[in-house]
Amino acid sequence: MNLTLYSVTSLNRYIKQKFDADISLRGLKLKGEVSNFKPYSNGHIYFTLKDENSSIRAVMFGEYTKYIQGPIKDGDEVIAVGYVSTYPARGEYQFYAQAIELAGAGQQLLELEMLKKKLASEGLFDQSRKREIKQFPQAIGVICAPNSAALSDIEKNIRLRNPFVELKIFPSLVQGSEAPKELLKALKKAELSNIDTLIIGRGGGASEDLSAFNDEALVRAAANFPVPVIAAVGHEIDFTLIDYVADARASTPTGAAILSTIDMHEVMQRVDVDNSRLDEAMRNRLTLMRHKLESLANRAFFINPRSMYATTLVEVDNSKKRLEQAMLYMIQSRKDKIEMIKKQLNSLSIDSVLTRGFAIMQTSDGKVVTSVKQVQLDQEIKTKLKDGCITTKVIKKEN
Repeated sequence: MNLTLYSVTSLNRYIKQKFDADISLRGLKLKGEVSNFKPYSNGHIYFTLKDENSSIRAVMFGEYTKYIQGPIKDGDEVIAVGYVSTYPARGEYQFYAQAIELAGAGQQLLELEMLKKKLASEGLFDQSRKREIKQFPQAIGVICAPNSAALSDIEKNIRLRNPFVELKIFPSLVQGSEAPKELLKALKKAELSNIDTLIIGRGGGASEDLSAFNDEALVRAAANFPVPVIAAVGHEIDFTLIDYVADARASTPTGAAILSTIDMHEVMQRVDVDNSRLDEAMRNRLTLMRHKLESLANRAFFINPRSMYATTLVEVDNSKKRLEQAMLYMIQSRKDKIEMIKKQLNSLSIDSVLTRGFAIMQTSDGKVVTSVKQVQLDQEIKTKLKDGCITTKVIKKEN
């Protein structure tokens, strides 16, 4: 019988892989009593969760402990959310908590905190994805309760700040069990409209009144909205998940109106100031150019233009004479050289050679005789002299 030989480490690692692959051991909500609660300086906490029949070791790492709502101590009954895995170094399985809440503190808060962490881990809250609010929008969409004080504040302040912008209202319930669906419908209608900015919000209220703005589907839709979103939910101290994914957050509906528009009265004042500065700059520029023109007009060139180039004309005339002299010298030099070459060529011509007593011998077919080998005895040879030709006959050949 052949048995596989494992080291302790490899066996523990194998068992951990089995635990981690079991999806039923992840995303667990575990209720129990805390004991052996020990926080450490690195932020980790170690404890045991038990009920009347069993117990399990648990650990919560520092990256999660900062989200614990309120102090936890031995004897507290809690609800913990996390997963089960093993610690290979000791071969023990334990519960890894990612969120923990006192059992009496409310299950909704615990679930909200888990959803918040989930969305944050996906990058939906990252500052890098925040978009800049358009300063001069042509149309602004508003999702709010109809006939509410919040809607009235938004409308009034936008009209005061920029009466030229178009307001598109998408009324919706903002609290109650049907509110998330209504808000999502309004968001989809706004997405199909031609707007530059969207404001979504309501006035203040208790945390349960604001819960509609924590709906996961609504939050994801707001995160993927095609134009910048301004959240104006509740008051300064109130935060919902919509606030985290929005491109900007306003503590009040009036604040949302201010964020979404630029005050046209301030713009006009700024334009007036800029116009005054521009007029002054133009006057200063014209004065400077006038002074420069007067300075140029008083220069010698404009008073007596000919004086500026009289000397140059003399230099041009002298240069012309020097150029003519140089051309004449060059032409004469070339003529002398040509004459010398002509004499040299004449001295080498046939007529000149014949004049010095030389003769040219040719056969009857016109070939010049340069060797005794070219002629035969009794052959007639034509000899050209300086003043004519004679015909001779070969009577002897000597090498």
